[in-house]
Amino acid sequence: MDNKNFFRALFWALIVFLLWQWIAFQLWGPKKPPAGASASPPPTTATAPATQPAGVAKARTQPAAPHAELHPVGAETAETMTLGEIAGHKKSPYRMEVDLTNIGAAITRLRLSDYRQNVQTEDRYELLAPETEGEEQLDQPWRSVALEKIVVDGREVPFTDVKWHARKEEAAGAQIAHFTTSIAQGDQPVLELERTYRLPAQPFKTGRHDLFLSLAIRNLSNEPHEVIVTEHGAVGIAAEGRFHRDQTVYGATLHQGSVHLQTLTFGDVVAGKKNLVLYEREPGANPLLWWATANVYFTFTRCPINAEATPDSGWVALVEGADLDRVERTIEDVTTRTTTVPLTIPAGAEKVLHTAVYAGPKDRETFKNPANADYVKLDYMAQITHGYGSCAFNFLTDWMIVLLNWLESVFHNFGVAIFFLVIIVRVILHPITKKTQVNMVKMQQSMGSLQPKMEEIKKKYANDNKRIQEETMKLYREEGINPLTQMMGCLPMFLQMPIWIALYASLSNNVAMRCRGFVWWIKDLTAPDCLVPLQHAFHVPIFGWEIHCFNLLPILVGVTMFAQQKLMPKPKKTAQASSTSQAQQAEQMQKMMPYMSLLMIIIFYKFPSGLNLYIMTSSLFGALEQWYIRKHIHKQDLEGPRPKPHPTKPRSGPSLLERLQKKAEEAQKTSSHRGKKNR
Repeated sequence: MDNKNFFRALFWALIVFLLWQWIAFQLWGPKKPPAGASASPPPTTATAPATQPAGVAKARTQPAAPHAELHPVGAETAETMTLGEIAGHKKSPYRMEVDLTNIGAAITRLRLSDYRQNVQTEDRYELLAPETEGEEQLDQPWRSVALEKIVVDGREVPFTDVKWHARKEEAAGAQIAHFTTSIAQGDQPVLELERTYRLPAQPFKTGRHDLFLSLAIRNLSNEPHEVIVTEHGAVGIAAEGRFHRDQTVYGATLHQGSVHLQTLTFGDVVAGKKNLVLYEREPGANPLLWWATANVYFTFTRCPINAEATPDSGWVALVEGADLDRVERTIEDVTTRTTTVPLTIPAGAEKVLHTAVYAGPKDRETFKNPANADYVKLDYMAQITHGYGSCAFNFLTDWMIVLLNWLESVFHNFGVAIFFLVIIVRVILHPITKKTQVNMVKMQQSMGSLQPKMEEIKKKYANDNKRIQEETMKLYREEGINPLTQMMGCLPMFLQMPIWIALYASLSNNVAMRCRGFVWWIKDLTAPDCLVPLQHAFHVPIFGWEIHCFNLLPILVGVTMFAQQKLMPKPKKTAQASSTSQAQQAEQMQKMMPYMSLLMIIIFYKFPSGLNLYIMTSSLFGALEQWYIRKHIHKQDLEGPRPKPHPTKPRSGPSLLERLQKKAEEAQKTSSHRGKKNR
């Protein structure tokens, strides 16, 4: 084959990839704390959102009457309680265990019954956890879904550290926690607040991970009050990404029948790079469906509903990204902040705000299951497809996840599933691979025999490049040679590139593969393989990587790709073919192959082991395929050329290259004519 074109295309593809990696690290890599940043978070006084929706700002900015001081009335001691259980894992009746505190009526920890924290432990996955600094827990950790403040008739009442009265009850198929407190003016109660958490028992096979929240606001006075509630969302979601932090906040709205996502990475929020508004209620705005805080595999998604469990976002005025301590070093405290519209509550009446929470994995099977009609209607699947990125065909990545999960259900091992995926792809592409390589070898042999005639054309029309091109194309036509065949050698590789990209996207978005291994040292196919942990990590300057392990698979990838290129079919060496410039260039490219293989090892070193396993296996099968094709070509050479069943007729018209060349010349003449005319 023509190694010049192959390596040239591969070289530029690698350059683009390296450039993209550097840009991605600069934009989304771990951030350094700003110079002079405080070593501890500021006081936990709630702050107003940076952007205020219409109708809320007016209520907030009204001056408080000096005689009307409002204050919360709560419990005196701190209490904790737990809903659900994680014992028994998938056999547990509950899909999570939720630790609650009466300080802010909030969640302090949420662990999932069915997922491990990592491959080194059987501890359950902590979706929400108290913020920590190193190994020391902060004195005032941020808590999830805590009320920050309530504005009553324009007067602000802070609620971050208020202790609520707490009680727990068992219901049919559910556990419920109630937190109550009140707001008083002097000694007179004005409002009563009740926060309720309800965790239903749900079998593992349903895939559902539901938690229901409600906030009831009761007017205890003899006059109506206007109330605005501000609370923040989930806190403590850790990064799962291998190259950069992957935590994201979402705001999902309904736009022309489909879900439109407004997203912000945690890095965007702490750096204040973008408008932090995820949703704002204003005239003509798309209705809000849900908002979420998530990483690549897990999500804490909240959907506003009414008493009948139907989506109802009428009470949400603003959802925005929020850095609670405004310190870039502590990025895990980034979350959402939600502000309600002004709620008018008549005397003796109450207003209840309901939200349905999905706290669990981003699982395609769950989000696509018709039995989970609410998940399907709300399109929670958009959180997964958003992770596919812009470099992959969504349908191909989705199909890859379906195929891999099906193969795993057959063989009960994702590594074996990847092995059979390689076989499927190689069998599909084999006819194309074989035909292109055989044609290229034949063409290179023909080009060697045509070299003297081409040299004669160059000497005869030495001063007329146009005539040289015309005569060369004519010679190609007469000999039945198609120059485009030279470009077809890279076709099998380019056909596999979308599959590689889709596989990478599926590994990064298929929670079913998380913490699933293959054999021996490959314990997690979604992470780099780690054969030998290193005592001291070292830094890779261009990529910004910290290398903590000796990974074997990337080295095997480089070796197998080198072997595959070595076994590529080559044209039969003749004196004429060896003297051509193409043969000399091909020889030079062969000398570059070890360096290219080394570069591939560096690029794939931090890639998920599942992707490296696929590429290594594909290269290994490719080497066997090359051996078979070489054997086929050698057999054809021994048998001699086969007689053609029908003589081919010479082409009556110009070839494709000639037509393209003619159009280019016409376009150049037109451009030159216009330039002269404009002068």
